[in-house]
Amino acid sequence: MVTRDELFEQVLEYPDPLAQERIAGLVGIDEIKQRVITETTLLLDDQLLERWSTKHHGSMTRAATEVTRRTPLLVFAGDVGTGKSELAESFCDSVARAMDVEITLYPLSLSARGKGAVGEMTSLLTGAFNIVRDAAVKGRDSRGRVRRAVVLLVDEGDALAQSRDLGQMHHEDRAGVNALIRGIDQLRSDRLPVLTVLCTNRQDALDPAIVRRAAHVFQFGRPGEEQRRALLTQLLDGSDVDPSDLDRVVLLTGPGADRAYGATYSDLRQRLVPEAVLDAVARDVPLTGSRLIELAESFEPTRPFGTEA
Repeated sequence: MVTRDELFEQVLEYPDPLAQERIAGLVGIDEIKQRVITETTLLLDDQLLERWSTKHHGSMTRAATEVTRRTPLLVFAGDVGTGKSELAESFCDSVARAMDVEITLYPLSLSARGKGAVGEMTSLLTGAFNIVRDAAVKGRDSRGRVRRAVVLLVDEGDALAQSRDLGQMHHEDRAGVNALIRGIDQLRSDRLPVLTVLCTNRQDALDPAIVRRAAHVFQFGRPGEEQRRALLTQLLDGSDVDPSDLDRVVLLTGPGADRAYGATYSDLRQRLVPEAVLDAVARDVPLTGSRLIELAESFEPTRPFGTEA
């Protein structure tokens, strides 16, 4: 029998101070963050919609009822480094605080794909959904109020949910997609406080049945000029980098004559700024705008997924 530790990466509990810091650090995608929090809250607790509808319309309207019937599935789609996984691993903190409940995040391990043996992936995915369902079965009190919720995270979702229309698709992969769909549908029919979040770099590779079921597909893009400036301002807080130098770095990390794409959020957060800091440490000098510009001039952003080198 496969254990929880074999099916999932580190299981996380919320609220969590570190996650609170992580989601606060995701600048430039405020609209997506707020919509994800709102969608999740309503998908986990349909009583909120009932109270809203009764308050403003006197009863549970047909429109509100239709919203409660949506599949508890969100898709985060977009290029690499655009904040999908970071948000997926941190937004539960905001939801937990907003709902005043505890939330457990189960990040599905890619080992759930198995090794290709007949029926293995189906068995593993079924086991994973059973664990998630069991964790949420006592998520409501005797009055139906949510007291604990569960989120299942499927990162690199196209590895598990690729389209069954692909002619070369292996039978076991096809069976796995079927198992994933059945698991998501079962969570919907059980009406437990459970949400599935699927992240993908290739939305076009997802099985149409997965996309069709999603309550919402969130599109993540690379930061524009305003978003790059906001992130760099945050990251360089406390340094003496001149605003005019920062403006130059913002331009250098955007699209240019030699490339049609700019830096990703992770390019700036995990590569450019750390490189500048380590360079200054090695030379035992302050972090300066002039040196940051030099590094930005030679910086190569991550290529968009699927483009040729």
